[in-house]
Amino acid sequence: MRAPETVPRALGHLRVALDDAYLRTSRQLGLTAPQAELLCASLRPAAVGRLAELLRCDRTNVTHLVDRAAERGWVERSVDETDARLSVIGLTPEGERLARRFIKKLEAQLAPLLAGWSGERQQRAVELLGELADELDRAGAASPQPGKQR
Repeated sequence: MRAPETVPRALGHLRVALDDAYLRTSRQLGLTAPQAELLCASLRPAAVGRLAELLRCDRTNVTHLVDRAAERGWVERSVDETDARLSVIGLTPEGERLARRFIKKLEAQLAPLLAGWSGERQQRAVELLGELADELDRAGAASPQPGKQR
């Protein structure tokens, strides 16, 4: 395959590869990609609205994902300590095990590549990818769009 010629093309290539890795890995664990994303996002307990922001999804769709995950015993709701009107979504022990297994499987897919990279190169990649993500987040915040549907 020919290498992308521009940063936007390289990012598009990376997005497709990441989508494929998420789909492949989630299927290995009997999950859908959105379920895996929810579990990973819920490693830090958060309100549904915050999860919707993190996942770039409509709040209603996240609520449905949370409902199905709760039925499977992966997440649980608790009352927010600072605002009793809010529910906080957190992982159950089973949900946390599943999220961590998912992350480990994703990391294993990159292990052969990263084994050949120096610590400095890996750190630079983290910094560059973080800068790109932050800039895209800022651009998205500057021009609000309807919620992403899942």
